[in-house]
Amino acid sequence: MSQREKGRTYDGISRPSDDNYRKNFDRIFGKKEKTLHEEMMEGFEEEKKMYEDEEYLESLKDKL
Repeated sequence: MSQREKGRTYDGISRPSDDNYRKNFDRIFGKKEKTLHEEMMEGFEEEKKMYEDEEYLESLKDKL
């Protein structure tokens, strides 16, 4: 049989759980800014929805 090491064993926690960590978590890992690709894809989805909307198409026909 293998012998276990006496004393403190690894408990799976790799970061401190103090108030300082909690305060700085958002500063370090906070919201990331959207990339240009993500913003353009959102705009594309909005335009796609507008073209599918019949009222939008009718308003364009009236302008022509």
